[in-house]
Amino acid sequence: MIKLLCRETGLDCNFIIEGETEEQVMAVGAEHAMKVHGLKAEEIFLKTVPCNFLCHVLGKLSND
Repeated sequence: MIKLLCRETGLDCNFIIEGETEEQVMAVGAEHAMKVHGLKAEEIFLKTVPCNFLCHVLGKLSND
């Protein structure tokens, strides 16, 4: 199981993003960001959310 705090992506939130694979963690994280934080998919996957969102998340996953 891979776990990542939403806070680690740069958002002020204690939600724990969990999944069996990096893809699942990214999907759960994106769904959470859209539903709870009101972000749009293009904001997450392009560069309007803190630009380092995806790189930071993937970096955290590969460092664990």
